[in-house]
Amino acid sequence: MHSDDHPANARSRLGSTASHPERKVVTVRLSRPAAAAALVPLVALTLAACSSSDDGAEPAADGGAETAQGESTEPTDDDAATCEPGSLPTLTDGTLTVGASDPFEPWYVGEPSSGEGFESALVYAVADELGYAADDVEWTSVTFEQIVSPAIKPFDLAAYQTTITEERRAAVDFSSPYLTTRQGVIVSDDGAYADASSLADLEGTKVGVTASQTSLDVAEAAWGDAVEIVPFSGAGDGMTALTSGTIDAMVMDVDQGVAASTVYFPDTSVVGTLPSVGDPEQLGLVLDKDSELTACVSQAVDTLADDGTLDELRTTWLDSDEIADLS
Repeated sequence: MHSDDHPANARSRLGSTASHPERKVVTVRLSRPAAAAALVPLVALTLAACSSSDDGAEPAADGGAETAQGESTEPTDDDAATCEPGSLPTLTDGTLTVGASDPFEPWYVGEPSSGEGFESALVYAVADELGYAADDVEWTSVTFEQIVSPAIKPFDLAAYQTTITEERRAAVDFSSPYLTTRQGVIVSDDGAYADASSLADLEGTKVGVTASQTSLDVAEAAWGDAVEIVPFSGAGDGMTALTSGTIDAMVMDVDQGVAASTVYFPDTSVVGTLPSVGDPEQLGLVLDKDSELTACVSQAVDTLADDGTLDELRTTWLDSDEIADLS
């Protein structure tokens, strides 16, 4: 999402996962448009990759995952037997093909194959659990629509900030959730609302959201008619409108908002998060509907949750834990 000469390209995050040897990248190299477009791919879930009604999957106490209907997605003994390295029915034998769209921080630092960024590092950790070396992972560039649509997938799994919802479950499979997230509110540092600390402080303002994404529903639930909701086709468009003074605040996934305000739009800040609507908003890896890989990928994610790897990735790449809720 950043241009080839963006300062972010020269930055190396401390505490990153080990560097990976030559990784295979298929199709066209993922584009890195200018900073103003950096957040455009915040998915129709969302973003945050998110949808308007989020029925997320809560982690079960035994390390498996439990859906909103209480159905466990933890693999059975029979499932475990098919998860042996080398036995997985991937698109290409011996290769794990991973889909992602335009890369942007904090999910991807540089190209997805870099191993830098929360989701890039997550994919390589999942691949390792499944028995694939780093150079056995191939990346393919896809649109968010390809990820969530009920079409045959050109990937084994996709990692692109996709919120788990029941509506989407009708079209695709999800792994166990790997992250619970919130919606953040971003304002201009030199604007009239730089010191906003409550929902009431922003009443009467114009608030940007990404159309058809979670930010729209959460903003409407938080303020009702007390603000003017302004939908944008992409989060980057909304952030550009914020910095130009066309809107007063922008709502998006809080971790993406932190990156937006520190990397892409440095004259803005996240002032707080909005109250959640319904079940917690959780992100999952996406697979083809009824994929034979779903149970194994969920088992890998569950293992990473149990052994602390997911917590380590969050600490390394995400920086939103200290952001307070707007009440």
